[in-house]
Amino acid sequence: MSPRVLRLLWLAAGLGLALGWWREALPEWPAPPRALPRADGRSGVPWLTGPFLPDGRLQAGDLPLQLETASSHVGGDAFTGQAESAWFRANRRTIRVGVAGYPGRPGCTVRLEFRDAGGAITAVPYPGPAPAETWRVWEVRRPAEAVAVRVVGEDASAAHQGWVAFSHPFRAWPLEGAAAFAALRVATTLALSLVLLWGPGLLLAPAAAAGTRALWFLGTGPLTLAATGMLLWGSAPWLAAGTRGMLAAALLGAWWLAIGARARRVGWQLPGEAGWRHAVGVAALAVAAVAAKASFSTGTAGELFRGTVSRNFALSDRIDSRFSFYAVQAAAHGWGPADERTERFYYPWTYFSRGPLPGLVAIPLVLGTGGRPPTEHAEETWSPFDAGGFATYRLVQYTLAAAVIPAVYLLLLPLAGAGWALAGAGLLALTPFGLHEILFTWPKWAATAWLAAAFTLVHARQPIAAGLAVGLGFLHHPLVLLWTPWLAFWCAGRHRPGGRAMLAGVVRLTVASAALVLPWMLAGRLLPHLPETPFAGQGGFIRYFFLADAQHATLETWLRTRWMNLANTFVPLHLLLDPASAGHFRLSSAYEPSSALTRLTFLWWNTLPFATGLSLWAITLVALARAWHSHRAALVLFAAAPALLLVVYWGWEPLGLMRECGHPLLLALVALAVVVGANRAPGAAAWLAHPAVPWLQLPGALVMFWLPVLANPSPPAVRLTHLDGFHLALHLAALGTLTWMLARARRDPTLTPTLCPRPSS
Repeated sequence: MSPRVLRLLWLAAGLGLALGWWREALPEWPAPPRALPRADGRSGVPWLTGPFLPDGRLQAGDLPLQLETASSHVGGDAFTGQAESAWFRANRRTIRVGVAGYPGRPGCTVRLEFRDAGGAITAVPYPGPAPAETWRVWEVRRPAEAVAVRVVGEDASAAHQGWVAFSHPFRAWPLEGAAAFAALRVATTLALSLVLLWGPGLLLAPAAAAGTRALWFLGTGPLTLAATGMLLWGSAPWLAAGTRGMLAAALLGAWWLAIGARARRVGWQLPGEAGWRHAVGVAALAVAAVAAKASFSTGTAGELFRGTVSRNFALSDRIDSRFSFYAVQAAAHGWGPADERTERFYYPWTYFSRGPLPGLVAIPLVLGTGGRPPTEHAEETWSPFDAGGFATYRLVQYTLAAAVIPAVYLLLLPLAGAGWALAGAGLLALTPFGLHEILFTWPKWAATAWLAAAFTLVHARQPIAAGLAVGLGFLHHPLVLLWTPWLAFWCAGRHRPGGRAMLAGVVRLTVASAALVLPWMLAGRLLPHLPETPFAGQGGFIRYFFLADAQHATLETWLRTRWMNLANTFVPLHLLLDPASAGHFRLSSAYEPSSALTRLTFLWWNTLPFATGLSLWAITLVALARAWHSHRAALVLFAAAPALLLVVYWGWEPLGLMRECGHPLLLALVALAVVVGANRAPGAAAWLAHPAVPWLQLPGALVMFWLPVLANPSPPAVRLTHLDGFHLALHLAALGTLTWMLARARRDPTLTPTLCPRPSS
């Protein structure tokens, strides 16, 4: 990143804070939509004449929720009749009215009638298309002489879909302006997230080995924000919600100023070698690409929570994408972690069933940027940036997740050098699964980043620091514990031969990990919870060993689901070609049966070859075959043995393990391929190091992102879709720039991956 880019990013972060304060201090700006006043000045009388009634079936779309509405769908489509509103003042250049139903069908019309001072009336019929079950805002430029306006709806059709609906006319800021303001909030809040989460670790870290740098990068900003979140949550009994929002903004502002002062002292330059700066830039572009995709209004058909702010961008029954936001909601309303209202969100689990850090990190950023989380599930109509703070929470989780890319760079740096380390980080960044899991807001990539740091520290013979990294990873997500045994074996092997030294290293690693893991487990077990909550704390996760397809297993069902999981994970098309897998009820939407094309998207989430990307998967297979001869111990410890454990543990879910806890497995396979390529595997090295490889990866990522979107025949009604084209272009520009950077770096003499003189020890 150049000094100019860093300075602009810091300034944009400051603007994000200012806009958040502005929304807090001036909540009525821009002015909310308001119903037009009556032309006769009367009040307390009905606004409508005729038999039309409100219709609760209709989706809000862009229509402000507080407006009165009327529909001819009275008891069904067969109803006929006419209704007209009172006359309202035409005191705005643009008149807006909500329209729904099927105007344009024979016998069905909605029109605006404008009246001038002399009483002459000009009718403007709704031009279409039919909005169907969703409110569409119709904007009409009033005639110059008009002084009053009314809405008239006619339904002379008793046929199916023969009905119309309209709303009270209203005035509002142009929707394009609201969409642009939402896009500005997304961009500046993203900059704020990047600066506050990554800036401290990048600018304050001392010159040190890779493992220590990883701790500074992953820990400094997030842990500071988590401590701030705890302070804000703990102050709820004494401070009102608005006061805590202002306090959050003040604390974030002070931290932002401190980061800017430090950046100025170092000349707005990121310390470290060129490869490190490139890795951070690649991660930032990945976050920008994902944020732009999240601002696109249409998702895959069957998307969970579709049409709401907490949509999860996936064909999935997984509600985990909003789990960490429950902590933000509890903190905003002053509910304790064990409060009954908090536990209702997490049911059938509790707050202590997952790691606390992702939610704690998000609390100050949501409250400090004017977010006001709801007391119920975040299911208001989707818009790119919502008032409840879910978009802010999402951007924080994207930034936490993308930190895995620089973490992989630091993991590979002592093993293969800067050129190969950057190549490996880039390979992971462009995998379809890697990008998808940044978009899906669960903290598994963030936990995996800490796991990568733990390996780097174990390899550097720092078991205590590695154990603390394991513990911090666990406080993001429990999947880290499935990989701790393999770290312990590597830790033993990295010490001098002899029982005492090897055992001492493993004990230090274990004790340091347990210092963070056990207190959280004990809290989940000992603190009170609702008697009807079946999986309080961490204990519920042990049962996965004994389940088969969410049921208590017999030997037959246990073996069958484990085999299906193994095949669906490692065999490219088994998920769709195997009748038992293809017909599984989870391979479809939670709302309705999904098309074959939509179910195809599961391949990128469940199956390792598609998750990796077919081009990289083919190259990786060659490298791993060579690894059996040159890096057998690493292949067994970080690929074969963990894969077997994961299948045994997560094999209760027969459709594949990638989305469940395969994140470290993908990282390990990419890292192993890079290390093998770097250490005298000329064929694999030539492929992995070729400048064309990033460009070969890009189509897989684009297909994963956009095929299910383009194949969606009926996206839900949402708000502020006017900048979809801009967000698509921004997404393509960010991913294209990321790919170009990686391809260009492979031609840079200082960053070109070259063969190591001997295998790394």
